[in-house]
Amino acid sequence: MSQSGTSSTLMLKQADHAHDAATELEALVLLMPSEKSRQLALLQVKASHEQAKEFRELAQQVKEI
Repeated sequence: MSQSGTSSTLMLKQADHAHDAATELEALVLLMPSEKSRQLALLQVKASHEQAKEFRELAQQVKEI
């Protein structure tokens, strides 16, 4: 596998990891005791989804090189 293929694969794995983390946290948000905790968790969910999106975009860019 080429270096760009390896890099792309690693970025896609990171994207999957970020997406999984966001999904797991989404499931826990409703169980959190305080509004502040829920708000912070939702910010983390949003950040994890954004990170997943960015890793997927980077992987696509690497494939195109």
